[in-house]
Amino acid sequence: MPCRLAACLLAIAAPLAAQAARWQLPERGGLLYTRALTVESKVAPDGQHAPDPWLGEAQPGTLFAGELDGAGLRRAGDVPDPRELLAHVALDLGAARGGKVQPVMRSFGRHQPVRIEVEFDAPAAGEQAFRGTIAFDAKAARGVGAVAPHEPRLDGTLRGRRTLDPANGRVAAFDGTVELALDYPAWVEGDRKHVQRSRTLKLTDAWKAPTAAGPDDPAFQERIRAAIRASAEHLRQKIGERADSTVEPAADPYHDIRPGELAIMLLALRRSGVEPRDEVLTRGFARLRQCRIEGTYSLAVAILAVESLYTPTSEWAELRAGRLKTPMARQLPAADLALIKEWSDALLDNIDSTVDRAYVRRWHYGPGVEWDNSNSQYACLGLYGAQLCGVEVTSAVWTAALQHWLQEARNDGGAEPFDVTWHKDLGKPGRTKAGAKLQPRGWSYRHDGDVTGSMTTAGIAGLTLCASALRLQKKGNPRLLADADAAVRAGFAWLQQRVSVRGNPFPRDVRPDWHLYYLYGLERACELNHVALLGGRDWYIEGAMHLVATQRPDGAWGNWSDTAFGLLFLMKTALPAITGR
Repeated sequence: MPCRLAACLLAIAAPLAAQAARWQLPERGGLLYTRALTVESKVAPDGQHAPDPWLGEAQPGTLFAGELDGAGLRRAGDVPDPRELLAHVALDLGAARGGKVQPVMRSFGRHQPVRIEVEFDAPAAGEQAFRGTIAFDAKAARGVGAVAPHEPRLDGTLRGRRTLDPANGRVAAFDGTVELALDYPAWVEGDRKHVQRSRTLKLTDAWKAPTAAGPDDPAFQERIRAAIRASAEHLRQKIGERADSTVEPAADPYHDIRPGELAIMLLALRRSGVEPRDEVLTRGFARLRQCRIEGTYSLAVAILAVESLYTPTSEWAELRAGRLKTPMARQLPAADLALIKEWSDALLDNIDSTVDRAYVRRWHYGPGVEWDNSNSQYACLGLYGAQLCGVEVTSAVWTAALQHWLQEARNDGGAEPFDVTWHKDLGKPGRTKAGAKLQPRGWSYRHDGDVTGSMTTAGIAGLTLCASALRLQKKGNPRLLADADAAVRAGFAWLQQRVSVRGNPFPRDVRPDWHLYYLYGLERACELNHVALLGGRDWYIEGAMHLVATQRPDGAWGNWSDTAFGLLFLMKTALPAITGR
């Protein structure tokens, strides 16, 4: 009998211990850690050209609730970057009582497949040591047809120690090192052969002092407000410099983005709540009105910037509450209305002439025989802003632009349950799923490129704006509008599978390419359509966590445009759109 009782107690204790090891994170939020990462490199003879086995900047110390696997034990998915390896291992609570873990590392174009094996000691007084190996996986390499023999190979070891906090369901801190040998064949032109070269890398990583972040966390909301104030002040200084500078005429005005840089900074500063009479804004807008602007992006953002001077303050709140059915009229003085009309006329000429404009409209930097979805998106944004200001944009323009976005939507991936939560459904029991399985569809920069997150948000925004403009004019073809609504949902089905704020989603990974541009596009696509959650993940809170963690002391992210994109994301101030839901 005592033995049976002991066995029963052990049977009960095991699942209880497993439950205690689960992460306890704020719903729709996560944890922000203080991270200290250093990378030391030693070059072997002739190894100075060895490429890094990663792309872009390292990630901040963040863990999102939406990243956890179904058991709530570890980050789902594989390791995207050797600099994240120690964190993936140390944040795995599946080994909280000791044991082995085998994370999987990606190898897309940066290194050949590796096999990782890590062993955890049993915890002692809340401390737990671990160690592991990283080795070239010949078997996996044979099974990956895209892996070329000349891609780098990684081998190495890792070790570390972590402090567990079972009472709060988290890892309180960890530190350790990853030592890597990077071997790669380099092409020697004179000898016309590959020679083996190498270098070693030592990564020292430490995370500590986790703080909670979530939509209902007052301290985190204050951090967002502080980030907004800091980035707005940074832009104030940059706008002042730009307003006072002498700008020589560009040799190619269509590719001159300097007016667009000034305009996006003015737009962000205005959306952050700075009043139009502010001295810096006044000087900046005076300079913008004097600029020679001919390129699509710069024209569009200039229209949006001037439109923001006359956006009714209460409009978004009234639309969200349902007290307004359509956007409010903008009251512009004659001079600014004439300027927006001039810029709109120029935008309408910057189209691809290889297609009949009566049926399809798509844009490039200037008039010609090319197009891209980035300029096409901004052209729609600019023309929609112009229409809100009272400039006539015919229904034929919107219909032809809508046809382009429908033509360029590409099926990508298998059918998935559509899992989007609208703002109006937040706080209601359970998540609202608007339909059965959908075929995801995405967009690329050009027709022959990869479908990406930044361009899929562009496709969603372009369709939404075209359909909204037609609905406001009461001139849209019902079947065409229904096709647009279906394509928007298919675009969100693509995003919900790959949503990330750590970089720009590509078909197989997340990359640093156009990261802040993508975040602003994500905000715009979701806010235009009143989307609060994608696949149950709060895109805004996660994006805000990333931004507050990566903001520089001077308030900036990247360059001037990146800082404006980050500020616009945090402000959530997309144009008002009328959707077909």
